[in-house]
Amino acid sequence: VVLRYWGDRMSVPQLPKSMLVHSIIYEQYAGRNKYGDHDYEPPVTIENVRFDDATVFSRDATDTKILANAVIFVDAKNSKNVPERFIEQSKITFKNKTYTLKKVVDCYHPFKNEVHHYELEVI
Repeated sequence: VVLRYWGDRMSVPQLPKSMLVHSIIYEQYAGRNKYGDHDYEPPVTIENVRFDDATVFSRDATDTKILANAVIFVDAKNSKNVPERFIEQSKITFKNKTYTLKKVVDCYHPFKNEVHHYELEVI
């Protein structure tokens, strides 16, 4: 990300649309139904996202855990059909493989109280 200056103002550009080459299907987690099964809202296709297969590990002296199998970057302005908020435990499908949303990172603009982009960790 390159910071741009205009006089005494600074701007942080959005994620370039040329990098947002993927689409995902998002099924928002809606809780459990009366039978105890997970319920989901109808699927929504989110366009102009970046899906990176990047395993995220957590290691300590005795154990290594996989925290995520991939990270999805969703731009607050350039991505299309972005929900008001992402819910952990939602289902995300990419290239016919379904993942579970484990962690949502709201990345705020450094000079405004607004989300610049989201990083979604899925497993």
